[in-house]
Amino acid sequence: MAAAADPAVTTSTCAHCNREIPSSNIALHSAHCARNLQKCEHCGDMVPRKHMEEHYDEHHAPVNCSRCKQTVEHELLDLHKRMQCPQRMLVCQYCEFELPAVDIFEHQDVCGNRTEYCQPCKKYIRLREWIGHEILLHAKTDSNEESSSDRSMLQNEEGAQQREPSLLQNEEGAQQREPARGLKHKQLLLTIAIAGVAVLVGSILLHKKV
Repeated sequence: MAAAADPAVTTSTCAHCNREIPSSNIALHSAHCARNLQKCEHCGDMVPRKHMEEHYDEHHAPVNCSRCKQTVEHELLDLHKRMQCPQRMLVCQYCEFELPAVDIFEHQDVCGNRTEYCQPCKKYIRLREWIGHEILLHAKTDSNEESSSDRSMLQNEEGAQQREPSLLQNEEGAQQREPARGLKHKQLLLTIAIAGVAVLVGSILLHKKV
C-alpha cells in the first residue's frame, strides 16, 4: 500500500482484473490473477475460480418466489415481493381487510359500493364516494361554522372592550361620590352635637333661675 501511494513508484494495469499494480510486480500478479481469479459476468467482481459456482448460486441464480412460485432473478426478488408478486398482501381502502393483490381490485369494486349513512345529509353515501362527499360538502360547512365562531368571538371581544370604559367611568363616579357622602355624614354629626350642647346649656340656665 505504501509503495502504491508513493508517486515515485510506477504502476501498470492488470489486463485481467483492471487493478493498478506496481510495475515491478505486474508479471507475477498477472500470472496469479489469471490462474486463480475469474471476473463475474453478472456483477463484475473478481471471484476465486473455485468459488464461482457458489457465488453465482448465492447472488445471481434465479429463485422461486415463496408466495407465487414465480421464478425471479435473485437481485429482483425483494422488489418482486414488495411490488409485483400477485400474492403479496394489500389492505382494502374501504374495510381495511387484507387480501392478496390478485383479489384486492375485485374486492374493492364490491366493497366500495357499500353505503354508510351520512348524519348531516340524512342520506346514504357510497364508500367510494365518501371522501369526495366530505370534502365537497362537509369541509365547506365546517369552514363556515369555524368562521361564524370566529366572528362571534371577535364580537364578544369588541363588546367587552366597549364595556370596559363604562365600567371605568362607573368606578370613577363611585369614587367621587364616596367623599361627598362622607362630608354629609360629618356635617350631620356636627349638627347633632351642637344641638345637644344647646339643650344642655338651656337646661343648666333653667335650673339656675329656679
